[in-house]
Amino acid sequence: MTSKKSDPPSLALWILRHTSPGDHNEALTGDLIERLREGQPRSWLWRQVFFASAVGVFEAIRRRWSFFCYAIAGTAAMCVFSDNQALRQVSWSLHWSNLPWPLSQFVFELSSPAIVALTSLWVLAIGLLIERSFRWVYLLRTGIINLVLIAIGHYSIDLFPWLLRPVPGYPYLKALIVPGVVQVLLLASAFLIAAWLGCPLVDHVHKSERRTADPQ
Repeated sequence: MTSKKSDPPSLALWILRHTSPGDHNEALTGDLIERLREGQPRSWLWRQVFFASAVGVFEAIRRRWSFFCYAIAGTAAMCVFSDNQALRQVSWSLHWSNLPWPLSQFVFELSSPAIVALTSLWVLAIGLLIERSFRWVYLLRTGIINLVLIAIGHYSIDLFPWLLRPVPGYPYLKALIVPGVVQVLLLASAFLIAAWLGCPLVDHVHKSERRTADPQ
């Protein structure tokens, strides 16, 4: 009967299961559990999990480099141009303010980030073309999902008023107390999620190319 010390930490297994390459996950997990029960310390197991997770993350970046390029470009553009006054003029020039409320308020508040997010799709399009997995429907889905995530992020702040504080000298203006690094990471995650959900067949293309290059 094995002792509790020889049982692998559930957190380590969860991390390994969600970060290491899928083709080798089951064999690697079984090998680590066996070595742990043979006497290896838990610190050794955590080192192996960390190494395998790092390899898995780098492999995911390699296979989905177009997604990460899109997230980086979109996040940088949002940080620089989302509050650009020239973009805000678009809503006025198209007379979106004449729309019935609350649609007019919705368009006014989200028109600038929506334009920036949609214009960043060209980076994803180039990446998909290079990968030979370009589909117009991928860009359409990614753009729609991105807009939905941006809207959810924008209006979900109202559910957590304690995250806002008044700006000195501007009584009607409030700023987020969330650190800027966290905001950037959340924004980049939204772009990644949108690309991942919008381009679901990219992995299938890679698998079919590997089968063609290495026939059995």
